[in-house]
Amino acid sequence: MTRAESGSRHPLESRGTGPLRIAYLLESGEFFGGVKVMIMQAEALVRRGHRVTIVSPQPRPDWYEFGAVRFEQAAYRESRALAEADIRVGTFFRTVPHALEGSQVPVFHLCQGYEGEIGFYRDVLPRIREIYGLPTHKLAISPVLAAHLEELGFGPVRDIGQAFDATGFQPGPTRPVHEPPVIFVVGAVEIDFKGVDVVLRGLEIARRRGVPFRLVRASYFAPTDWERELDLADEFHHMIPPERMASAYRAADAFVGGSRPAEGFGLPTLEALACGLPALLSDNPGQRDIGRNAAWYYKDGDPESLADALPGILTEAARVRARVAGPAEAARYDTDRVAERLEAAFAAALIEARGRPPAGVHGRM
Repeated sequence: MTRAESGSRHPLESRGTGPLRIAYLLESGEFFGGVKVMIMQAEALVRRGHRVTIVSPQPRPDWYEFGAVRFEQAAYRESRALAEADIRVGTFFRTVPHALEGSQVPVFHLCQGYEGEIGFYRDVLPRIREIYGLPTHKLAISPVLAAHLEELGFGPVRDIGQAFDATGFQPGPTRPVHEPPVIFVVGAVEIDFKGVDVVLRGLEIARRRGVPFRLVRASYFAPTDWERELDLADEFHHMIPPERMASAYRAADAFVGGSRPAEGFGLPTLEALACGLPALLSDNPGQRDIGRNAAWYYKDGDPESLADALPGILTEAARVRARVAGPAEAARYDTDRVAERLEAAFAAALIEARGRPPAGVHGRM
């Protein structure tokens, strides 16, 4: 039962408002970590007594088991939930103008990475910059991303932290290292900021040097022709269901993460740490913020550096250290704390809006 159903006082009432109607604008429900994070935020806000609806012109994601979050498949201009919302949240640069169109309420831009630094969107960079300059309240999922967006001139940006449910993501029973050790690499080669191409090149160098390992790959997509020709993976898993990911981490002996600076947050890195895997990560501010002293690092973008560092995580000593240090770092992330920060941001925006005219953008697409 929610606070609203029980009749108890909601925390926001002390700030002059109560349970909110919140609409998240989702471009599509494809199987991506950023979509999962958005749904987790929405569910946590529902647990705090708010009415949250995910609005998308595309069908409901079929890979995620929704809780009490509502889903409305509708064109944004025809969405009832969007029209009735107290708060609108654009979750991708292309959804932000839709959130602002005709809005009489605060509009938030949830940033999970700056698309302007992703090669795939290079052709629309001017439009991305324009959208980031629109009058929204910006939210970032890490302090590194928040600081970077402010450096680019898109501030102010509020860091709300990363949503993470550690349920199931714990170390498994202790066991000997496989012979040869199993390395797990998650992510699509096609997405440049994942850095999977760098990881595979580094692992290829290590294998040529005689470092023994079995490589298990997981990706949103089927293997590319390039990866097939590389012939490095001993197993390739396409679209592992979310509920099976923790078991996939625990079946491995080590994790290698290649996230480049353009990735807002390397969620597989956090999952691997929570499962107690030794994690070898690209050395950049985003990965350092997640792994801190619980992980090992190689020079960002440098396959030779990766090959040099790899043997250090394939030892029993590394496994013992990672089983303790990894979960301790992962414990810093909690979805309910993210919901508290979101709630505070929404309340502040509503109070601010009372003192000025609405800032909606009318008719702009």
